[in-house]
Amino acid sequence: MPTTTNLAEVREATLCLVNDQRLLHRLPPLKDVAKLDAAAEGHTASMIEGGYFSHYGPGGDTPADRMRASGYIYSSRIGYAVGENIAWGTLGLATPKAIVQAWMASPEHRENILDPRYRNSGIGVLPAAPGARGAGQAGATYTQDFGVIITG
Repeated sequence: MPTTTNLAEVREATLCLVNDQRLLHRLPPLKDVAKLDAAAEGHTASMIEGGYFSHYGPGGDTPADRMRASGYIYSSRIGYAVGENIAWGTLGLATPKAIVQAWMASPEHRENILDPRYRNSGIGVLPAAPGARGAGQAGATYTQDFGVIITG
């Protein structure tokens, strides 16, 4: 269960479980990239603080906008492919295992995890549900950003 003291381990476990799924499908593992971590962490914090749950921020920012702001997409002259999974859960549904299982059960989220183009990942996790969704129960909110930079 994510807490304020184990978030690094929760992020690592989440990426490990996602990479296990990729390996089962003969795909290369994703590499953790700090700039994607920053984009994902910022979005998770925004959802918690703003009480919303969406791929779009309150000002309309998109995952690609956040990845530009973090420096992952570093130039308008490069190609890229990006994606994002978000999730929240309470109690036993807030663990990395439960979140990755839920993503794999969802066609859109599964597609991101198993997209062969992606090489990089960033994960943001906070031990709270967005807004009133958790009804005061212990929980967590996750963002996983996916990407690949195409330079030529």
